[in-house]
Amino acid sequence: MRVTHVITRLVVGGAQENTIATVLGLRARHGVDARLVSGPTIGPEGTLEDRVRQEPGVLTLAPNLIRAVHPLRDWLALGWLTREFRATRPDIVHTHSGKAGVLGRLAAKRAGVPLIIHTIHGPSFGGFQGPVANSVFTWAERRAARVTDHFIAVSQAMIDQYLTAGIGRPDQYSLIYSGFDLKPYSESVNDPELRAKLGFGPKD
Repeated sequence: MRVTHVITRLVVGGAQENTIATVLGLRARHGVDARLVSGPTIGPEGTLEDRVRQEPGVLTLAPNLIRAVHPLRDWLALGWLTREFRATRPDIVHTHSGKAGVLGRLAAKRAGVPLIIHTIHGPSFGGFQGPVANSVFTWAERRAARVTDHFIAVSQAMIDQYLTAGIGRPDQYSLIYSGFDLKPYSESVNDPELRAKLGFGPKD
């Protein structure tokens, strides 16, 4: 099985961490041919590209997939993604984030991808935007919902917000909380010097 995940940028952030963990986990644990398509990582947040590049052939950069609304580059990105999906023939396209979510799903439909999934890590519309932008993004999400087979949301609040906005149907949604690597926090270090410095005794 081949699964292609699509995200707008691989900056340091929760959605990106979750997506990378999913892609690498599918490859390592389940033998799935999981790949990741991302736009160029531009921004002050830092990049997670190196983490994906440790496995050759996993990451492909879509040159015109950018966060800002740019009609020409958005059109070019849609065409690029459509050609990429036609060439690589994934069984599933799984999109993440606003721009990649809309363009990736529309491109997957154009390319005849059998199953199209979108994860909502956070809303692409809401009170943080002006009324015109909010209307445009809500319309785009409704349009993309028509070609979406299933939504995954990381919180019930996301599901409620999207359904209230008329995006998709209740039966299209599943709630799956983001996975979290507990290992760095579960391996406690017994440092007597540090314990004493913090005011703890050896039996505390």
